[in-house]
Amino acid sequence: MFPPIEKGSFRMLGIDQLLQILSECSGDEQALAQGDDILDREFEVLGYDSLVLLETSAQLKHRYDIEIPEDVIRDLKTPRAVLEYVNVPASRN
Repeated sequence: MFPPIEKGSFRMLGIDQLLQILSECSGDEQALAQGDDILDREFEVLGYDSLVLLETSAQLKHRYDIEIPEDVIRDLKTPRAVLEYVNVPASRN
């Protein structure tokens, strides 16, 4: 498991951490091989359904204390959108 990136007193979630969690929650290790190419692809196109996203959200809370409400995770359509949400504190308000 990759630790979050330290940025001052704020911890940033990186694509590697997100892909690891998506891979584990979906049971599909292909996400790890796609790297940065996956950033702007919609979760639906990647084969991740709402259950995988809800489990991903739960794992982010458990592992990194990053909370994404259910109604928000449903609106985040790409890995980039998730990273922007969790890494920009103002977007959580």
